[in-house]
Amino acid sequence: MKDIVRLKSYPNGIRIVIAEDALFGDVLAEVSEKFKDSERFFGKAKLAVTFEGRKNTQEEEDAILDTIRQESSVNIVCVVEKEKEESFERPLARYEEMAQGDFAQFYRGSLSGKKILETKQSLIVLGDVCKGSCVISKKDIIVLGTLSGSAYAGVDGNAHFIAALHMEPESVRIGEHRGKYKSKGLFGRSKKDKPQIAYLKENGIQFEDLDLTEELLQEL
Repeated sequence: MKDIVRLKSYPNGIRIVIAEDALFGDVLAEVSEKFKDSERFFGKAKLAVTFEGRKNTQEEEDAILDTIRQESSVNIVCVVEKEKEESFERPLARYEEMAQGDFAQFYRGSLSGKKILETKQSLIVLGDVCKGSCVISKKDIIVLGTLSGSAYAGVDGNAHFIAALHMEPESVRIGEHRGKYKSKGLFGRSKKDKPQIAYLKENGIQFEDLDLTEELLQEL
């Protein structure tokens, strides 16, 4: 009998291939078993997740991700569409290069509680900035996860930006400008599942959807 769920790794991520005709209850059970058995292999790795095969609803994807978190120590950075895997790999590799130089500070993990992380360089967070926590950078901020806390970029007074894979901040500030994020788009649809960028425009902070590509790195 063929596996309902197969795991395939790629640089900085894992692809979850699900049989198209599988019942969701069976999918959850096998995801639970496979990640429990693979706990020692993955450890506390920070990975992007890609789904392939079965068409899952948003609720089903969320349930799968919750199961992975319960059965393993894997830190899921984001969910990436299969055709965008390569565009995720290249920037992440580039972030690693930048972290080894003087361009940016690279923080691995999530900030929670009332933690504050401050740097004079551009800041790249491989994880989440949770509610109550704050990141402060003299230059730019990139969050490869969910920004639900506060972010303050451009402390040096120049025009900089804040970008996140999932944007739902408590507050954002760029230089002397403060911005208010609206979590709903047209027809009341949530915008937080799209990568977004906040930047200065006409003496105010503008939020826009963003493709995660190397073009972003050219702004650092």
